[in-house]
Amino acid sequence: MPGDGRLVLFGGCSPADLVARLAAGVLPPAGEVQELLRRCAGYFESLPTLVEVNVPTGVPLHVVGDLHGQFAELVSVLKISGFPVQGRNMLLFNGDFVDRGRQSVEVVLVLFALALQFSGSVFLNRGNHETRAMNRAYGFEDEVLAKYSKDTFEEFQSAFRQLPLATLVNRSVLVVHGGLPSTDGVRLSDLAALPRGGDLVRGAGRDLLWADPTDQDGRPPSQRGGDIRLFGPDVSERFCRDNGLLCCIRSHEVAMRGYAWQRGQRCLTVFSAANYVGRAGNLGAVCHIVPSGDSGVKATDISFTTFD
Repeated sequence: MPGDGRLVLFGGCSPADLVARLAAGVLPPAGEVQELLRRCAGYFESLPTLVEVNVPTGVPLHVVGDLHGQFAELVSVLKISGFPVQGRNMLLFNGDFVDRGRQSVEVVLVLFALALQFSGSVFLNRGNHETRAMNRAYGFEDEVLAKYSKDTFEEFQSAFRQLPLATLVNRSVLVVHGGLPSTDGVRLSDLAALPRGGDLVRGAGRDLLWADPTDQDGRPPSQRGGDIRLFGPDVSERFCRDNGLLCCIRSHEVAMRGYAWQRGQRCLTVFSAANYVGRAGNLGAVCHIVPSGDSGVKATDISFTTFD
């Protein structure tokens, strides 16, 4: 059961022991990994597409951006945030756990184990790299095949397909991996109704995984190609106003300081893979949301810690 107080891996070790063993190069047995992945797939499937999180007054929620298989950066993040504690310390990992880095397996095993054990305090959003095609192109499939097996890779895919697409914090802050819908008039209820469970995510769901902000108003074409659109400060302002939000938090692209506000401060990028792929030279960041009252999140409730 989620939240039963025991990690599935290494026969029921503590979170700190799990991280230490993985950092030492010790991988859990394949049977334990597959059991974790099957349990996570069922747990994620039981969650709504839009997860609503109520963070109590004075309790921190730490929002973590892309990690991309950089295990050392996950360790840095956990030193900053601390491990989850039910009702007292909460974490939200905002997609792109895997690919590009050489320890994607280790990163995602920690996140999945924590999400299963601390189901009320650890939350995961799907990123555009939690998909089969990206895993085949950017390294995760090869890594899983080298460390485990094709069957284990398929179990990872089953879990990825069920990940939620968005998290709503105290009815005030929407957290998605990529960006905002490419059409106006979309409500939070529309996002909550989006289907999931497939390898491909289409329509507004794809926007949540792939879109990027720009400081140019409107929705110009994205350099990512296809029919993906960028979204300007005017789009962010309308979306937040229409849905009663303070702001949106997303990840998905490098921010040299680890975080970056779009003009107008309605959209925030948080990126946690410091020195991305070993050469970008960027800082990593963790965003902290600590509600100061019962009336939603205020701008002064948001702060950052950066690391190199």
